[in-house]
Amino acid sequence: MNNKVTVIGAGRMGSALATVLFHKGFATTVWNRTGAKTKVLSRLGLTVAHSVEESVREADIAVVSVSDYSSTRQLLRQPDIETALRGKIVVQLSSGTPKEAREMDSWARRCGISYLDGAILGSPEWIGTPACTIFYSGPADVFNRAKPVLMVFGDRTVFVGHEIGHASAFDVAVLTFGVSAMLGFLQGQVVRDSSLQVAASQRS
Repeated sequence: MNNKVTVIGAGRMGSALATVLFHKGFATTVWNRTGAKTKVLSRLGLTVAHSVEESVREADIAVVSVSDYSSTRQLLRQPDIETALRGKIVVQLSSGTPKEAREMDSWARRCGISYLDGAILGSPEWIGTPACTIFYSGPADVFNRAKPVLMVFGDRTVFVGHEIGHASAFDVAVLTFGVSAMLGFLQGQVVRDSSLQVAASQRS
């Protein structure tokens, strides 16, 4: 496999992404602000970078999995890192909004970086399994170039269109539906329990 991949962020999700990539045979580098979180990955055989610039220097694709887009901006919007990323692909898998996705895309275009925005539906334990669904949006040609890497994260790798904010919007829509369904179920349980209590009191 030709793609060299770096994962920026070694929290639970970032570590899961990096581990799956490594086990699938990709040359995988990982960086994390807190070095202690990379020790397990290092013992597995992954390359641990000492800086963000070092992590992206030799990579073809940089997968970002940090707390939010603000953290991504702090890490990547630096002249030396922007230079190192020029001509490469950045895949954003941190949590954010469609507006933030558009802002990141504008920055990437100015810097000559190819950008995909993604949203993971699932927990770290699902990464690399049929249960994992990840939405991606951005230029179709960039998605196709990155697809061999993205497919290892889960069988349900879904490209939702060129509009960069679509992945985040789909994520919000699915979560909203899930929360609404759960609230409806709980409300039904309350109504059912109240009905049973009334019926029991009438019989006594």
